[in-house]
Amino acid sequence: MVKVALLEYFEPEIRPKLQELAGADLDLIFCESNDDADRAQALAEAEYALVRSIPMPAALLDAGSKLKMIHQWGTGTDGIPIAEAKARGLTIARSPGVNAPSVADLTVALMLACLRRVVVGDARIRAGNWAEPNLYEIGRDLTGARVGLVGYGAIAREVEKRLKGFDCEVLHSRASGGAGSTPFEELLGQIDVLSLHAPATPETRHMINAGSLARMKPGAVLINMARGELVDEAALAEALKSGQLGGAGLDAFSPEPLPADAPIRSAPNVVLSAHSGGRTRENFARLVRHWAGNIRAHAAGEPIDPSCLVS
Repeated sequence: MVKVALLEYFEPEIRPKLQELAGADLDLIFCESNDDADRAQALAEAEYALVRSIPMPAALLDAGSKLKMIHQWGTGTDGIPIAEAKARGLTIARSPGVNAPSVADLTVALMLACLRRVVVGDARIRAGNWAEPNLYEIGRDLTGARVGLVGYGAIAREVEKRLKGFDCEVLHSRASGGAGSTPFEELLGQIDVLSLHAPATPETRHMINAGSLARMKPGAVLINMARGELVDEAALAEALKSGQLGGAGLDAFSPEPLPADAPIRSAPNVVLSAHSGGRTRENFARLVRHWAGNIRAHAAGEPIDPSCLVS
């Protein structure tokens, strides 16, 4: 049996389904909490480790004396101590593009919720009111809108496919440039909706700040499906309160969970999602089967798709 430590707490109710999807030949070891002591205990006998949304500190590697590979649950590997793991000869793998359809669906849902002020309307009705009196002025269509995608990987491409059904004009900006790419600074003043899908790097940290927000079209909407580090949340809250921005849909924050006193909580027309873009029943099954297949192949000495390997 191949022993696999899942380095994040999973509720007891979901563990049988996880084991069923992974396969009987993989022995899944579950943590009893997200405390590092419990995670270290899970790693003690494991040959493989799974990292999801809780980062793995480099010190935790000391507990995994039998480790051969660390696999990311999803795409972004910023929660894995890659350099330290590589120094120990460990393989690092991920599941690129597997969760893209689910994340793209939520991206478009957040766009619609902000433009049509769905959460604002829901809150008014629950409070005993009815429709906003000025909806003809501030309600917006996604149909025909100009949308800018920052980052142009698998998720952004899935978003673009969906936006074609809304007759949107889609522009994209990526660090590497290339054919069809619009420079980020040029993109800001052109779009009705700006959707972030870039990785967290020193270059992208707070790329959305007071300056970039001021250059966006008044009333534009911001969507962040990437990493919280890309956005200066205090500056975003101010832009929403001043009316410079018309709305924001956020699925990523820094830190996570979002603190109770975070300014963005009280900003107008904000739709908040708990980094749940990939959390659907269908995507759960796709991801588990994918990482289980990679682990099974590695344990058998078989090759893994190179796109899954982190160099």
